[in-house]
Amino acid sequence: MDLKLPLVVAPLSGRLVEAWVPTFFPALHKAGPSLSMLRDELALAVMERFERESPSQVAQYQLPPHFALKHVAVDAEGRDREKNRRVVLQGTMSVLLEKWPRDTFWVVTPTRLPAARFALNQPADLPQALARRLVAWCLEHNLDSLDTHWAQGREQLELLEVDAYAPSVLPRTPPRPAQPARRRRAKNPEKEDTAPETPEQREQRRNRRRLTLVELRAVARNLSHGARDGTLERCFGREALVRELVEALEGREGSALVLVGPPGAGKTALIHEAVSRLTARQDAAGVRRDMWRVDGNQFIAGMMYVGQWEARARGVVKELMEVGDLLYVDDLASLVYAGRTRNERTNVAQFLEPHMARGELTVLAESTPERFERVREEAPTLASLFRVIHVPALDARATLPALLGTVRELEAEGTDSAVRLSPLALETLLSLQERFVSHEAFPGKAVRLLRRVMARQGVSTSGTRRFSSGDVIDAMREQTGLPDFILGSAQPKKREALTWEMQRQVAGQPEAVEAVVDAILTLQSALQPSDKPLATYLFVGPTGVGKTETAKALARTLFGGEQRLIRFDMSEFVTSSSITRLLGRPGAPDGELTTALRTQPFCVVLFDEVEKAHPRVFDALLQFLGEGRLTDGAGRTVDARQSVVVLTSNLGVREAATHTGFHRAADSAEAHYLSAVRAWFRPEFFNRLDRVVPFRPLTPAALRVVVDLALEALLSRHGIRQGNVLVEVEPRLLDLLVEEAYDPRYGARPLKRALEKRLTLPLAHHLVRRSADDLARVELLRDGNDLRVSVEVLVNTPAWAPERPASAWSLAEVSRLLEETRSRLEALMSKEVPEAGELAERLHRLALEATDIRDYELAPRDFQDAPSPASTVKQMLTSHSSRVGHLGLRHRPVYEERLLHVSNEEQLRRAQPRVLALRDETAWVEHQLTHLARGTDVVTVLVEGLGDATPSAVWTVAHSLPSALGESAMYLEAVHADGRTEWFQSGDERSEDLTLRRVAVRMSAIGLREVLAPLRGYALVDLVHGDGPRQVLVRLEHLSEDVGSLEDVPRVMAAWDEAVVREREARRSGAASVGAASHVILRGREGVTTGRPHDSTELMHVASGRRPREALAWAARVLREPSQGHD
Repeated sequence: MDLKLPLVVAPLSGRLVEAWVPTFFPALHKAGPSLSMLRDELALAVMERFERESPSQVAQYQLPPHFALKHVAVDAEGRDREKNRRVVLQGTMSVLLEKWPRDTFWVVTPTRLPAARFALNQPADLPQALARRLVAWCLEHNLDSLDTHWAQGREQLELLEVDAYAPSVLPRTPPRPAQPARRRRAKNPEKEDTAPETPEQREQRRNRRRLTLVELRAVARNLSHGARDGTLERCFGREALVRELVEALEGREGSALVLVGPPGAGKTALIHEAVSRLTARQDAAGVRRDMWRVDGNQFIAGMMYVGQWEARARGVVKELMEVGDLLYVDDLASLVYAGRTRNERTNVAQFLEPHMARGELTVLAESTPERFERVREEAPTLASLFRVIHVPALDARATLPALLGTVRELEAEGTDSAVRLSPLALETLLSLQERFVSHEAFPGKAVRLLRRVMARQGVSTSGTRRFSSGDVIDAMREQTGLPDFILGSAQPKKREALTWEMQRQVAGQPEAVEAVVDAILTLQSALQPSDKPLATYLFVGPTGVGKTETAKALARTLFGGEQRLIRFDMSEFVTSSSITRLLGRPGAPDGELTTALRTQPFCVVLFDEVEKAHPRVFDALLQFLGEGRLTDGAGRTVDARQSVVVLTSNLGVREAATHTGFHRAADSAEAHYLSAVRAWFRPEFFNRLDRVVPFRPLTPAALRVVVDLALEALLSRHGIRQGNVLVEVEPRLLDLLVEEAYDPRYGARPLKRALEKRLTLPLAHHLVRRSADDLARVELLRDGNDLRVSVEVLVNTPAWAPERPASAWSLAEVSRLLEETRSRLEALMSKEVPEAGELAERLHRLALEATDIRDYELAPRDFQDAPSPASTVKQMLTSHSSRVGHLGLRHRPVYEERLLHVSNEEQLRRAQPRVLALRDETAWVEHQLTHLARGTDVVTVLVEGLGDATPSAVWTVAHSLPSALGESAMYLEAVHADGRTEWFQSGDERSEDLTLRRVAVRMSAIGLREVLAPLRGYALVDLVHGDGPRQVLVRLEHLSEDVGSLEDVPRVMAAWDEAVVREREARRSGAASVGAASHVILRGREGVTTGRPHDSTELMHVASGRRPREALAWAARVLREPSQGHD
């Protein structure tokens, strides 16, 4: 019996939808990600409910010929005087209107409140009648509101068709499932007692059975639901293959097809497109053969006992045969490996193979060429049943239609704004994918990157989100970790710059630095090999000399962080069975190495102490090092051509230690280690190494660099960052650590232990004793062979008298301030000062500015140019005769000024910033006139980073000074890679291998001394990049001696350094460990994260809340502050 019921559909958050039948009470309600799936679930519920229904209630399962869904706005109020209750209803209610032809009334059913159904004479009375009914319902059922019953979104009305057995008072025998067709000898038609099943009857039987599937729903996903919902992927540029696949699937039942192509070639998108077209054709023809997607591992998921997954596989096959649906296997080889164990060879494919051979199942699969070869080897009979359709990879040019189609598809999905991708962005996307992502094929890899790009925010202009090549590079950086100078968005780095950068991270190992730099330059120049890893290095040398640290430095520089380092301690792989840990086995195919490379192919793979591994491990690594790929226990190939492989070893170290002065001869060390490596490894393994890199024993100078790096890591620990402690370590104390811990046999490890003992433990004791809320500068000093801790408490400089914010000013106050400033200017101009010069001209300009603000910005009226009536009439009269005037010139329109009223808010918006700026500049000029007789003040402010302060923090503080108040010059001290220091003036060209240490800013202006007086103390700068947020300290001091030129800077700074040394000696010899409190005068965020060091406007003066960078506003604020002695 065919049933037709109203179905209301409404979107939920995300991709979820809800659907329900509103004519039932209680309503049949379902929610989920697929509307097609919800329709099947509701049809099953209606069918089961209808078959148990009383025959007298059959009428409610039929839809009348007249029905409609209306959305009614309700704004009603009702009272129950007996109960003293008041109900206020405001919202939108969706209602279903139904009418049979012979009825004189309409039935109104609120879709989310079907129990409140009522009758209505005319649809025109619906708003008033619905409001009365809902109010009465709330009063009757003691409800205060209907918040859960209002329409949540735009609800739509659809039709739900169900084929169900008619209800009966007699018991019904459950239908016997159809038996599979078998070949039988022809029977005598006269003896046939039953008529053969017609196609219509078969389709009805299959549709009913499809609603009651159990095993298929447990292990598979119905792709036809996604096709009906429009959520499947689209395929562009593969029309011939799509038609071939659709025609093959539309043919006879029992076909078997497999799409073979490299990863990313578009096999899945091709199948999704074919399923969408096939489903559309079937729906138009009134037949249904759904496509079920399954993976071999899903057959055995959750199965614990013997025979469980076999029973599930038999159930899946049985249900597929009963409904005639299609099976889609996204990885054919997974059927061969699913179910297999070390002792049992039974697999899921064996359950499908006989039915496929008899033509009882239609199976569609996909596979890579390597995986399909494994299927041929493991299950040749199964492989022979499939017709192979090859899906080749596209080239970059042929990928463009797929990208453009994806852009249109994503634009259609969005509802907020249009999407635009520049042609240069498309070109950049294809170029980057072709260059760096060799383990995937076009168009898949380009489409995936495009989706990541368009998931970003982009630049919104006029309702359109636009994406440029910069967005593509950002998404590529997130995917690979590669730096900008390799991706191409920054200038390529030279060998010298890379060498200097690596030498800051790797101490005393020039051969290792050279090898790492070579690997980076090879990738930067796009000269990396296409059939092996980017580089394969064997680091050989004593323990503790930096082999592992070099691998970490390579991961940081090349892939963006140490988390891209995959480390394996090969001493854990000494048995023959340990190879399964790396590569997996049939029962557990996910090995540690293959899983890590599959998750992140852009990485550094470190095999530590490789000589300790079992020989079977070396056999497995031959394919890895030689071809850049690995095969796991399930036969899946993992691409490793985007990785750098580093092996470490101690081979030859014991023999090298017996040679006196061996570590001083680099050539002899390399020859010795090379000989030891050749003697240990087999030739086929040794030939796969790109370079054998010898590591030297660390010298005291190299250990000094190591201790600096270890100290940086110590100061970045969570306890110090979050403990409000800013630590500074005297260089002499680090020298003491090197002296005590130096041992050529053990390298840097004793040094790190000494660092923990000498520095970490005293800091821990100090953190325990102090209050967590106090900010302190802790200085660790060397006192002979001991440690002394000096603590300087840091407090915010006292706050100045508060001032009203500019946003709180009224128009009257701004007008009054303008008049006061004008009077102040007139008084200053009345005083004739012969020496004023430029200041007098500045006063005259300010007076004109004040008059302009009064006459225009604060005027209650304004004028607007508009065409005059005469000009308009004249143009109308002449427009029909001729469009050109005398001598071919067009008529010039005549404009007149029209008077417009300006509101108080608009006057305030215009005038306020100009009046405040006028007030500030007037105060500064008045201050300069007052101190004109004193002459020009020259102040040099030294900006010096303390502890682990970064050069960018020093830049930020230096550029936060009010240098615009007068003439200024900036002198910078930088450190070269070899440790030399150099002073130079800002603007001079210098090489990249310089690290900024401190800055001397020389400023000169009349009256400057008082304005710069508050800028002496400490600046607390928040670093927002790197390995996490942290605070650093920068000191600002006024030098007592003038720095007239660059030649004077070294002499003046030498005297300053001597004074600093004397202060430190006083702290070293002092009995008290806690000094007087010092003031933090500036706080804010580092302003160079975007690469623009002058962007330092975030640094604020603590006491005033002003930015010193805003020079005139800062000067005026200082002069208005009573505590500074200027008011």
